[in-house]
Amino acid sequence: MLAEHNPIAELIHKIQAKWIKEVSPFPHLQLVRWLYKPEEARLFEGFLQLEATPHGALPEVVVTLLTPFEGEDRHAGALYHDWMKALREDKAAQQLLTPEQLHAIEGVGAPGNGQPDASLRLLSMLRQFQQSLPGGDTPLVVALLPRSIHDLEGYRLWLIHLLKKGIPSQVTFMVFDHIGAYYLDSVVKKDPDHTKSLSVILDLDGAVSKIAKAGNPHSPQAGLNECILEMGKGVQQNSVATVDRWGERALLLTQRSGMKSLFATAHLVYAGMLFNFKQYEKIDALLQKGLQLATQGMAKEAGACKPLLIQAHGYSAASLQLQKKMTAAIAAFQRQGDTALEYQLPGLAINAYRQAYTLSKKQEPEQYPSLLQKAFDTGRQLTVEEQRTSALGMVAADLLEWYDARQRFDDMHQLDRDMKKILGDDWKETAKAGYEAAVRQATREAVT
Repeated sequence: MLAEHNPIAELIHKIQAKWIKEVSPFPHLQLVRWLYKPEEARLFEGFLQLEATPHGALPEVVVTLLTPFEGEDRHAGALYHDWMKALREDKAAQQLLTPEQLHAIEGVGAPGNGQPDASLRLLSMLRQFQQSLPGGDTPLVVALLPRSIHDLEGYRLWLIHLLKKGIPSQVTFMVFDHIGAYYLDSVVKKDPDHTKSLSVILDLDGAVSKIAKAGNPHSPQAGLNECILEMGKGVQQNSVATVDRWGERALLLTQRSGMKSLFATAHLVYAGMLFNFKQYEKIDALLQKGLQLATQGMAKEAGACKPLLIQAHGYSAASLQLQKKMTAAIAAFQRQGDTALEYQLPGLAINAYRQAYTLSKKQEPEQYPSLLQKAFDTGRQLTVEEQRTSALGMVAADLLEWYDARQRFDDMHQLDRDMKKILGDDWKETAKAGYEAAVRQATREAVT
């Protein structure tokens, strides 16, 4: 029923239906590759998240692992470690397993159990887990979605090695690949009898358009959504005239609404679109007006205006940075972080402070230590789970480097101990991988 009314849910349903039709009836398949466009990644993440809940549609039990790939010789052990850690912390999984089953699963994959090969230990553990599921005949799907891949060729070789070892029956690995790049072609071709590639046509743009136009077509929000879609098309067509036409229309429609938050949103979105054309004078004027409107709206629309204030400061900082006004950009990133903290959003604040201290390292070095420490202290306000998925590891790595340069060895050791408790023994390598991934993403965004 949900899929009938939610265009995104409908697309996820198509992904589920494809798997159920072409994989579930064929237990001989050991590795299945999804082929998708990069912009569809969030849909597949949503699919995996849904399958981890009681609302999943697949007949298999699906477990997703985000373990970074850091080398052929380490990956199987890292997957085993992350699997067991998640199993110990997952109350729902513990209800499915008896303490004896949990102990048996942990023991069969542990180092020193007579199997020197880490991949064999991993496969043995997965077989034990699958056999421990209620009924003993429920298939298990292991979805591999590494947060980062240090060595793509090594990852390919590792998957081929895993297939050669013989993946247990009732266990299937799900992997992901980009249409056009086909990074994992050699893996699938190596064992065509036990592998399969899947793809499904997903009209993501159409789904987004349906959502944007849903509701009362005469409402200011619907009008703004239409303007945003058309401005996006203008960007794709490299037509600043189209962006200006629909941007001005958005301002007019939202001004008539009398809602400060909606009027401010139109200013910020319009400014964001103009970044593609480097029209910084107009961008800065729009952002200044948007900031003023969001501030005025705090009296009656605080819930809607708080995120707009944070976004406005971030956009202003980005504009100043692109104009090489580094001192002003650093101050604007600080304001963004301070505003996010004021509204008790440390997850947003840490990213803003990290931008500020990164810029200050060369431009305003006297500010670097205090901004670095502020970013770290902000990250420590997050929950443990939030710390694991935030920029804290990258900030901590920078702080460790700063301590090292000043021979503050006691502080270094304490910081290292603290981070190991939160992020694991390899936290520095994971942080580095996260930094490199962020740089690659920023480079792709700059190019496109």
